[in-house]
Amino acid sequence: MSYKLGLLLSITFLMSILLLFGDLLNVSIIQNSLHSLSLVFSYRIQKEARITTELGNLVRSYGATYTVETGGRTAFRIGETITYKLSKDYTPFIMRKGTMHVTVRRSAVIGYYTV
Repeated sequence: MSYKLGLLLSITFLMSILLLFGDLLNVSIIQNSLHSLSLVFSYRIQKEARITTELGNLVRSYGATYTVETGGRTAFRIGETITYKLSKDYTPFIMRKGTMHVTVRRSAVIGYYTV
């Protein structure tokens, strides 16, 4: 009889550990996808020296949002350093009761790849 109670208790503990592992894995996947998106975002800003609507649509197609720390400007000068944040919302299983905002902060130098 006691082994059945032990089995039930261990199953609930095991399920909570599996859900926590799933949350950690999902956050890691989201962060890696934001890192990859930030490379494309940086390259396009450096090459075009502005944030185009195509670039905004590309970010939104991944379910992410971007925030540029220079204010509302979308055109930049050559040699200027732009700092931006890409973020995505995630609703975890058990890590938190609310929504988590996974954010990646990057910077780009305008005209770096231009010869």
